[in-house]
Amino acid sequence: MRVIIAKVHENLFDGEALSVSLPTVEGMVTILPHHEPYVVLLKKGVATIRTESGNSEFSVEDGVLEVSSNEAVVLL
Repeated sequence: MRVIIAKVHENLFDGEALSVSLPTVEGMVTILPHHEPYVVLLKKGVATIRTESGNSEFSVEDGVLEVSSNEAVVLL
């Protein structure tokens, strides 16, 4: 699945991932490939992207996650 993590004028991550875990207002969620469409607000914490070459972590203050068409887009 494609994962994009972006801030205004800056892409922090744009690539293929096995999963992405994020802190949301509903609790921690993990998105896997072919997840159903989903939109949720993020809260302060750490986002973890799992790829075939290892894990990447990103600090999250707030933002939004949108999942559709085998793509997860995180706007911070």
